[in-house]
Amino acid sequence: MSTHEQFADDLSLYALGVLPDQERLVLEQHLKDCSRCRQELEELRGGMGLLAFSISGAKPPVRARERLMAAIAKEPKTRPGRAVHRTPWWRPLEWAIAASAVVVVFMLASQNGELRRQLASLQFNMAKQQVKLEQAENFVASLTSPEAEHFTLIAAKTPPQPQGKVIYSQQQGTLVLLASNMPELPPEKTYELWLIPKSGAPIPAGLFKPDRHGSAVVAKPPLPTGTEAQTFAITVEPAAGSPAPTSKPIMVGEPG
Repeated sequence: MSTHEQFADDLSLYALGVLPDQERLVLEQHLKDCSRCRQELEELRGGMGLLAFSISGAKPPVRARERLMAAIAKEPKTRPGRAVHRTPWWRPLEWAIAASAVVVVFMLASQNGELRRQLASLQFNMAKQQVKLEQAENFVASLTSPEAEHFTLIAAKTPPQPQGKVIYSQQQGTLVLLASNMPELPPEKTYELWLIPKSGAPIPAGLFKPDRHGSAVVAKPPLPTGTEAQTFAITVEPAAGSPAPTSKPIMVGEPG
């Protein structure tokens, strides 16, 4: 057997990447000096590329294909004078497939976790919007219910300049003030709305400062539920407000 023929079968296994390390080193040393084996190795690699990536395209060289298939058919092989235990040529493919499967499973698990987080975020935002919607619906319902009273506030001394209208629900404890033509106040002062109950002390019902047109709105101030209102009043107080009126009312209101 010639030196070239001795390495002929190893070329096919080398091209597949399954030649044992010791024989691979011997073959690589031989390839440095043998141009014929180098040429045949290139033909084998070219044939493997066409077999792997072409379904109906150009056919690989017949001789390279036959050598490659013959090497696969003879595997494993024991050469005279040495015992060689070779790993089956398909074993690296099994490991490659298993590794690929692990990567795919990991990617799918990661994408699934991200989708779950996005879904949870959407559900949380929808729940918050639903709560806000219910609060707005309850607020509007309480002010439009038949039991809600309307109070019109006018200037105490010089009507009808400043005006205000209060909509108050005793049962729900909700209130809205719509004021207009309110005089501008200095920075250290503010208007304060008061709920005057039929018994007891006046209850603070919100601070406000009018815009440049003299308009202002007070909506949903914190009020105790079930308080029966005799009237409402507006006073001028310090900028931080006051727990009790410190000046005479400039506007008062009556039901109707």
